[in-house]
Amino acid sequence: MVNAQEHDLLPSVLWDWRTDLDQEDKLALLPVLAAALVALVDEGLIEVRRLLVDGSGSYEVVPRGQLPDLLADQAAWEYTDHSWIHRDEGLMIVETQAGRELSRTARWGVPDPQSSNPYLK
Repeated sequence: MVNAQEHDLLPSVLWDWRTDLDQEDKLALLPVLAAALVALVDEGLIEVRRLLVDGSGSYEVVPRGQLPDLLADQAAWEYTDHSWIHRDEGLMIVETQAGRELSRTARWGVPDPQSSNPYLK
């Protein structure tokens, strides 16, 4: 859920997950990570969004029924040339209000990492 606090694209989520493994080994374990994300969606703690690169800063929430197939696709976990530079293309995870309540900790003086993301407004 830390990545969701940071509204992270899936390639960054994969990078931060299981730092004891190299990329190929992480990709081999994608079903485990995908199942965990779907479980968090089912619990109402995160949502998966597809960023729409149309200049509007828009996104769509991926319907729950589409998640298993989308998250099983290795391409969803790799940066495109555009998303690597601009970080505004692809799938991302974001905490829901319920997720923010669960992960809330005392952060006096620490800025909210989601406040600068135009996709969350």
